[in-house]
Amino acid sequence: MAITIKKSAAIDPSDAIRVGSVRTFLDALEKLERSSDASLYYRGHASFTYALKPSIYRDERWVKNEDVMFKELTLRCPNDFSSLASTFQSLVKMQHYALPTRLLDLTANPLIALFFASDPADLASESGEVLAFRVPTAEIKYYDSDTVSVIANISRRPHSFAVPDIGLTKEDFNATDPIRYLLHEIKQEKPYFEPGIVRKHLESVVCVKPKMENPRIIRQDGAFFLFGVDGSKHLSASVPEHYVASSGDRRILVIGKEKQKIRNQLEALGISKGSVYPEIERVAEFIKASYMTPAKI
Repeated sequence: MAITIKKSAAIDPSDAIRVGSVRTFLDALEKLERSSDASLYYRGHASFTYALKPSIYRDERWVKNEDVMFKELTLRCPNDFSSLASTFQSLVKMQHYALPTRLLDLTANPLIALFFASDPADLASESGEVLAFRVPTAEIKYYDSDTVSVIANISRRPHSFAVPDIGLTKEDFNATDPIRYLLHEIKQEKPYFEPGIVRKHLESVVCVKPKMENPRIIRQDGAFFLFGVDGSKHLSASVPEHYVASSGDRRILVIGKEKQKIRNQLEALGISKGSVYPEIERVAEFIKASYMTPAKI
């Protein structure tokens, strides 16, 4: 069963926990249920109205041209992708450079999620939100998982890609044209891959631990949700309901007018643009801003 997170663009949910400091945020986190057989991941949105879906599904033209954008970036920047062993690793790099993908960023560090939810430059007057996800350890995938290869390679298929009808045997399912072409993409990175794609994998969302070879992923303690499809490529699969955690069954919202204060508190704890974004141009931007004359009110 998939979850639908209802959000109103007009007013904040009346039963939400509103946090205006790092301390009140940590107090809210204490109410999260923990389990020895599950891991907690977090995601911060600058607006509580943001939908829980990857960037490729935020514009109809992007998902219609997902395979084209994938090919265009790899052919224009071949040196950046030639050493990558899988489509998933390519998607991680594309996500890093802001190309729309079927990945959604997560972090194991709740303060990193709070950093993104309290961005004062983005919708400063609107409440942000930190979402928590409790993912069973047995369901967490690694970057080299076969299931990850299956879902990731959907990105290389055209917009006409659709999951074959229910009721086919596994052998007949893998013999259909959409799946045969998908298998061809997978075999480019895994020549040994057997024609054993399972329908439910194509229509799932999985939590993936990437290789820690990207400085930003390391600093942000990052992971990803990788989204499959809902029947056809123009519809996204949904995050499983049992993944979504809450603080005493209440959403955690970040008060808009307190975002800058929270950012200041996080900086005192060593979490700033200069640490979250370790690329030299972002660090330089952070240093420059630190020494700018404050604007007069």
